[in-house]
Amino acid sequence: MPRAAVSRTSVPRPGGVRARTRALILDAAVRVFARKGAGAAAIHEIAAEAGVANGTFYNYFRTREDLLEATSVRLADRLHAEVAASHAGIDDPAERIAIGCRRFVLQARLDAVWGAALLRVWHSTQTPSTRGAAPLLADLRAGRRRGRLRYPGEAAALDLVQGTVLAGMRTVLEGRAGEEHASAVAVLVLRGLGLAAAEADAVASRPLPTSPAVPALAARRPAAGPVAPRRRRR
Repeated sequence: MPRAAVSRTSVPRPGGVRARTRALILDAAVRVFARKGAGAAAIHEIAAEAGVANGTFYNYFRTREDLLEATSVRLADRLHAEVAASHAGIDDPAERIAIGCRRFVLQARLDAVWGAALLRVWHSTQTPSTRGAAPLLADLRAGRRRGRLRYPGEAAALDLVQGTVLAGMRTVLEGRAGEEHASAVAVLVLRGLGLAAAEADAVASRPLPTSPAVPALAARRPAAGPVAPRRRRR
């Protein structure tokens, strides 16, 4: 499996001013990437979206590649942790895979900014696919060992799951399907992995385990009362 590149920028300790400013820039990058794509986004646009000076941006990220890497990690980790918590008590690998598929599609419908940004950066860096591959691969292997899943190769199985989920996210983001699309995507994934049609339907229709909701990213910077001159963060 390919390994994600290690960012050259240091990560500030959580809770401090630097950590908050870094998070502000990353959230702004997500919003700009969602609108324009990672390749078309200019650093000065991201700085303006975050309300910081261009020079402040370079105090946190040396290059566009560093920012893209950090943003990809932020996007991927926001839901991977929630998915892992939601199926922690589920032993069936097929159901665990179905839960992950459904959570990603549903989250895209709940948080269009997150979903659009993840789709935009997916092919710009290995980070989202690589970080999601390890737990998914573990479930695929467990399912095949138990005779629950059947597939010709791990790379093809990963492509099937990740590619189908990304397409499902795009469909709900474009308004061509509602929340029921999440289960439909999971059914097709499970069938592709060797489950019989009736079993796939049953697994994908089980109630989703409860878990803390992932906060939605703001579509734009919030406005509070009269507009005052914006102070630049350093």
